[in-house]
Amino acid sequence: MDARSERVTIRELGHVALFVRDLDATRRFYRDILGLAETGTGKGGRIVYHIAFDVGAALDDLAAARRWAETHGLEPFGETPTSFSVRDPDGHEVELYVASAVRSANAG
Repeated sequence: MDARSERVTIRELGHVALFVRDLDATRRFYRDILGLAETGTGKGGRIVYHIAFDVGAALDDLAAARRWAETHGLEPFGETPTSFSVRDPDGHEVELYVASAVRSANAG
């Protein structure tokens, strides 16, 4: 089978971070009105807009996703031990990560 015809397995949408005009108003809407928990902010306290997908349970799954991305002409960046990002055609950051490895790294 041609490597380009293989697909990376997306297990779930992990999170979405948004670029917003009014951070305080947006926080109030999602936190106070919708009841969602804010799970973190980017460097400097501002959320960087991107989408994140869980691609597996092990670091081997992440390595396979990286090979898949490179096979499709995508350039990984922002790599951590449990994730990397690529850009979509509009330049949005798309993070691919392995959730089980993230939990293990945070526990250790």
